Amino acid sequence: MTHRGRTRAVGFTLIEVLVALAILGVTLGALVKAGSEHARNTHYLQERTLAHWVGQNLVARYEAGLIVPERGTTSGTVRQAGQDWEYRLEIGEELPDAPLELPPVLRIEVAVWPASGPATAVRARVVGYVLP
Repeated sequence: MTHRGRTRAVGFTLIEVLVALAILGVTLGALVKAGSEHARNTHYLQERTLAHWVGQNLVARYEAGLIVPERGTTSGTVRQAGQDWEYRLEIGEELPDAPLELPPVLRIEVAVWPASGPATAVRARVVGYVLP
């Protein structure tokens, strides 16, 4: 296009290109951060679910009578879904709060965490009750 003897170039200026690249960089950075947070949350929820299953399985063995409950605290390691899990199991007597007089029951509480982590990284707590 000619205007008074000058040719005007059609296209983007350097400033426009730099602004577009800055916006693209910020957007991509936010997407990467959101993706990594999503992956971390998914892993955490998977760990919590598996740990809960480990705790439920342990309590179910006591409720089914496969293991005789003894008062006190025990700990151990089990394998679930290809991963090792540590647990701390506490069994104590508890008097049910009911309008009728009921005998004491045994309260079983299991805390479960990944074997690769510290005992403070508990992923699930499961409670069950059995008759003595």
